[in-house]
Amino acid sequence: MYRSLFFVMALLLVVDPVSADSGKKLTNAELKQLTSNMLFSAGYSTGFNVSYLVTWYRNGTREVYWSNGVSGHVVKGKWWLKGDTVCVKNEDWALERCDEWRKNGDRIETWGLVAKSGYFYILP
Repeated sequence: MYRSLFFVMALLLVVDPVSADSGKKLTNAELKQLTSNMLFSAGYSTGFNVSYLVTWYRNGTREVYWSNGVSGHVVKGKWWLKGDTVCVKNEDWALERCDEWRKNGDRIETWGLVAKSGYFYILP
């Protein structure tokens, strides 16, 4: 299943390159609305140079399948909202990470402390 979804995600990322616009920062209320209906997302991490698929579970857990084009890996973890940010902690990370999410057309961009760290699309 992951492989077929990953193929679709790769096509999305190739067809729609990252724009220079920084998008509209989402508020806590907007994040609650967005995450309450979200189950799958596909994106690209500029920091790790990998493409990924995420399954977001309503109980606050998630599974991430990532690939750098040569190998792939599944990582389990948690997610939650903290103010106007979305936080994640994977089982193999020592620290949590909280990012702003900014809406830019159909794309959601993730922003760390000073720069964009990646982007993703919510899959139907």
